[in-house]
Amino acid sequence: MKKIGFIIFLSIFLFASSASCEVEIALKAKFDGSVVKLRWYPMDKNLNYEYKLYRSEGDKTKTEPVLLRSLKMASYQEAKEKVSDDGSYALKLLYPFETAKNGQEKNAYLTQMENRLNMVVFISMQKPEIAELIGQYYLDEQIEKDKVYFYTIKTYSQGQEISSREIRVSTKNPYIPTGVWGVQANKFPWGVGLKWEGYAGFLGFNVFRSEHLNGEYKKINRSPVQVQEAANPDGTVDVAPYFYTDKTVREGEIYYYKIQALDLFGDLGPYSEVAIGQVKIDHKPAPPSRPELEISEDSISLSWNKNDGKTVGYNVYRAPNSDGPYTRLNKTMVNDTSYRDDTVTVDHNYFYVITAINAGGYESLRSLAVLGVPVDVTPPPIVQELTFALDQATVNTTWSEVVADDLLGYRVYRTMDLTNIDWQLLTQDPVPKPMYADVLTKNLSRYPYYYRITSVDTHFNESAPSPQVKVQLPDVTPPRPPSITGSSVREGQVALTWSQVHTYDLAGFNVYREVAGQRAKINENSFVHTSYVDAQPPVAVPVIYTVVAVDESGNESDPSSSVNLSVRDHIKPQISSFKAAVVNGEVILTVHSKATDLAGFDVLRSHNKRDFLKISHARIMADKFVDARVKKGKRYFYKVILWDEAANSTESTVRVVRVAK
Repeated sequence: MKKIGFIIFLSIFLFASSASCEVEIALKAKFDGSVVKLRWYPMDKNLNYEYKLYRSEGDKTKTEPVLLRSLKMASYQEAKEKVSDDGSYALKLLYPFETAKNGQEKNAYLTQMENRLNMVVFISMQKPEIAELIGQYYLDEQIEKDKVYFYTIKTYSQGQEISSREIRVSTKNPYIPTGVWGVQANKFPWGVGLKWEGYAGFLGFNVFRSEHLNGEYKKINRSPVQVQEAANPDGTVDVAPYFYTDKTVREGEIYYYKIQALDLFGDLGPYSEVAIGQVKIDHKPAPPSRPELEISEDSISLSWNKNDGKTVGYNVYRAPNSDGPYTRLNKTMVNDTSYRDDTVTVDHNYFYVITAINAGGYESLRSLAVLGVPVDVTPPPIVQELTFALDQATVNTTWSEVVADDLLGYRVYRTMDLTNIDWQLLTQDPVPKPMYADVLTKNLSRYPYYYRITSVDTHFNESAPSPQVKVQLPDVTPPRPPSITGSSVREGQVALTWSQVHTYDLAGFNVYREVAGQRAKINENSFVHTSYVDAQPPVAVPVIYTVVAVDESGNESDPSSSVNLSVRDHIKPQISSFKAAVVNGEVILTVHSKATDLAGFDVLRSHNKRDFLKISHARIMADKFVDARVKKGKRYFYKVILWDEAANSTESTVRVVRVAK
């Protein structure tokens, strides 16, 4: 028994560095003393990828990568010209539609696609020419010794790079293949069973046999021998009691065996040491095949292949652990190739092995162990009395509590289409209590929602769904926001226009005005036309306008994009009174106004009521002006221009005075 360490041949690829990618590419390289061999393999076994292989030099400082070759799977016509006769089986695997003789063969290839791709991988590892056909092999002969190279394989799917992997190769020391050791030749009445150590990391093995220790050794296996292993859920691996059985031997004769390993590049390693084997005169039958299990909640049924013709029955053994102790379950010999164990408990581990019994009463070695774990497959009761209550856009569902000792909780499902068999699961983790609040803020409310509940136990068995309930939400879906298309300021008024919003329940629009951070609606009622005039906007301050659409349920859309404006004061100041009088030989002008934003007034004087000249050097901020530069006996015409802070002005009527002599 060995702890599992992923002892499959693909695992040794994993020391190649990897960039983040969408598909995993395994990459391996080796320097054999004269060339660098590279082999890569997509973990999804896709044969349609294209590859680009780059190489750079240097360990501490790498040169710019150079493209060595672009590779992809060869066409059928190219493959036929390259593959020899013994590769015809590989052609059928690689090009099933081109080589199929009829529709039945094509269908067979389609139904066995996974097995076909696995065989392609296996054969391509044995035969480099097949790996080269599928664009997954390269031989780099343009190298120098005592250097460090970095190889990068980029993978493309439909022109898009989906993976990049890099591997470092040193040509200082060549790769020295290793062999296996500890070869054992076990004697059985049906032949010589061979097993060995050091099998991890190899694609397969060849077995050579001779009838003399120093004689000629001939290969006796037709295809590479693979070590059969079975991984158990508890983290252990069962290995076959022997890896290869030589049945072409004669009883009593002595045979000599050597093992040679085959690596991932199809290269053979050195021979192992010699092991001696001899057919043993043994009365025990061969061990049965590893049994298959059919597991239910309260029983485990075993079945296995029928043993050789000398077997008359079987024994079934069970243990709580893979290494025992095993206890025989059957009181009498099992005559059939099946057995049912009814003495099981849910969630317990049971390891089973089978032995064969021949007519002489001799019992074989045990089969490989198989693990069975009975699980609870009975779902809890169906949920009943599903009801709901609405809180605006929140659906509060409640239901009757399910009574079950192993109840884990409840799953809540929702759909808007009863014809859809895939309801949306709202609770990835089952809720523990018979209630759930589904918050549907701003969701579409034109159509109803349907809910149903299932109960789930601690073994994640799920009941049938409850009777469904139909829920119609209040309208909480606002319309789309409008877009302001124009704005203008004229005579102190702001005019806005915007785009129409097309929705089935549009009620109109609202206009908002924001001043100093305070936003307020300025229209009393919503309206349907797409323009608005603000007749009394604030003046001389920044103003922000936005428009929202409103539906018949009163839902407002998000605000439109804003328009920032500043309205200038356009109202002229009013002159309440303007008087002119002569006092002590001087003309005194008096101006009054109720305006609060006055900026003063200018004084204009004329001798003929036509040609007025400004006589005030600066704007008069008081309400009086004294004109002392007048002559006695002369007549003067006066008018004033009153200004406010926004530069609006008002011109007065003319006042006439005569200065006495």
